[in-house]
Amino acid sequence: MQYNIESLEQLDQLLADPQFDICRREGQTPLQALAWHLITHKPFDIAVILKGTCVRDDVVVCQPHWDGEGFVEQIYKMYGSMFLLDNQELRTWLETTHLENLAAWVAYIVRRVELNKISNYYDAAQDFYADSWYEWDDYEHGDMSASDFTKKVIAKVDEVNAHIADGKAKGMTMDEIVLHDAMWGLLPKDIDEELAAIARETLAAAIASLPAGPYIWSEAGKEKFAQDMLKLSAEKLEQHGYDINYGKGYSIEQGYLLDYFSRLYWNEAASKPED
Repeated sequence: MQYNIESLEQLDQLLADPQFDICRREGQTPLQALAWHLITHKPFDIAVILKGTCVRDDVVVCQPHWDGEGFVEQIYKMYGSMFLLDNQELRTWLETTHLENLAAWVAYIVRRVELNKISNYYDAAQDFYADSWYEWDDYEHGDMSASDFTKKVIAKVDEVNAHIADGKAKGMTMDEIVLHDAMWGLLPKDIDEELAAIARETLAAAIASLPAGPYIWSEAGKEKFAQDMLKLSAEKLEQHGYDINYGKGYSIEQGYLLDYFSRLYWNEAASKPED
């Protein structure tokens, strides 16, 4: 079905209908391309929503006929960073626009981009975002208002960023913050000073335990290193009264720690660079 989308107000109304759909080949104008990106949850040129109906029909938002497996990656590379909440212009728009359905869909993309930023290295924060995905279903099914959904996304991103800022203010590196939360087993409200000291000491010991470089990486080597460091972590935690169920059965803390030390073994930072 072809849609003649002429304004952001019209698009806002269309997005209120969970049955609304549009395919990539229909994205011949900026607003059509915007609609397609929204319903497929990919970033797009933020100028379209910030300039509103002033955008010209001949302005290219994306190439709607791009093909190949690199399409999504290319879009994220071009526009992804614009959809982080530290983009103050976007944040202000999300908090003030009267186009509440449009804002909810944009907030959904913000959450995906923020999650991608910490994905595969900060497990506790990744799961913190993932655990709230049911709220999108609540919005689409009419059980949560668009504005409430947008507010919840902003609040959750703020909570993660405030937690990281708290750790850094206490002199922790990003690696130590991620390890602290892995030992805690979820994203805590506050940094625990005692646990932070354990994380700092454990990380130093783990780095010292890595084979002298350069070394030949292997899956067997990774598994042995991760298991050895998990045992070391459990022992240090137990000395301070923390129980991660080591030797008795699986726990989320053990899963986080194994992933953490596996990344460290592959000669990478346990977390991402602090750029």
